[in-house]
Amino acid sequence: MKTVITHPNFDYLWDKIALDNKINRANVSFEKFEDGWPNIFINWVKELVEHKEITYIWDFSKSEDLFLNFAAIRWILDYYANKVRVILPYFPVGTMERIDTKWQVATARYYADIMSQFPFARETKTSIHIFDIHALVERFLFDSHSVNVEIHTAMSLLRDEIKWKSIVFPDEWALKRFWKDFKDQDIIVCSKVRNWNKREITIKEWDPKWKDVIIIDDLIQTGWTIKKTAEKLRELGAKSVSSYATHWVFPNNSHIDLAKSLDKLIVTDTIPANIKRAEEVINMEVFSIKWLVEKIMFHD
Repeated sequence: MKTVITHPNFDYLWDKIALDNKINRANVSFEKFEDGWPNIFINWVKELVEHKEITYIWDFSKSEDLFLNFAAIRWILDYYANKVRVILPYFPVGTMERIDTKWQVATARYYADIMSQFPFARETKTSIHIFDIHALVERFLFDSHSVNVEIHTAMSLLRDEIKWKSIVFPDEWALKRFWKDFKDQDIIVCSKVRNWNKREITIKEWDPKWKDVIIIDDLIQTGWTIKKTAEKLRELGAKSVSSYATHWVFPNNSHIDLAKSLDKLIVTDTIPANIKRAEEVINMEVFSIKWLVEKIMFHD
């Protein structure tokens, strides 16, 4: 029997998975002492952890939770779990795999160093599963002698949504990253160019005129690039413009303004704390990663 441990933000995901599958859930108490450091307690260890296959699904989007997660997973490994897989839906430092100036810190490297410290479970190495990491090369930041890292994509969730639509990549980076997922679709490629002190979006390949298009990327931060790309596509005659990103941050509720520039804004629930924010926007839809998680759990 498999055992699942989830962050409270992912309780709804556990409920959905448990409806369709026979799995146990470990009752974990993540409290804090008065000084702010974690006070973690896991019940029924012999029944649910020892000699069991453990899936740890967590919301890693907050930096203050890193040590809490590390301590809990490390503890599970110390208590003789046969196999441990960590599902890290969103790799929060993915855009910092490289530096722009000499003294800048590439935090993705050191986050990976921390996650590479897990020892072997009883039967195999700990596996870490990440959805649509910003750069595929980041997989090699992890120590393969210590952990197995697998990169998954959520692009398959768009199978029905992209019928009869042309795919738009907002820049060459997105094109290189995802073109293989859409090789049977018409593809429009955009580019960000600097005109004096202004950034502008240009269409590099193909013509959006009279087409229903969907802009594809792994991550939306403020939404500036997607918004400007949508404006350029409409200016050039696109019939409708939608957008999809696996991960979305949207500081200061910038998703509300972005959605106004689109016919539809599609995201996933890799950062579950954001779901309620999406409910406020009528043309915004959140796709669930449930079946992708199930695929990892039951076919890994």
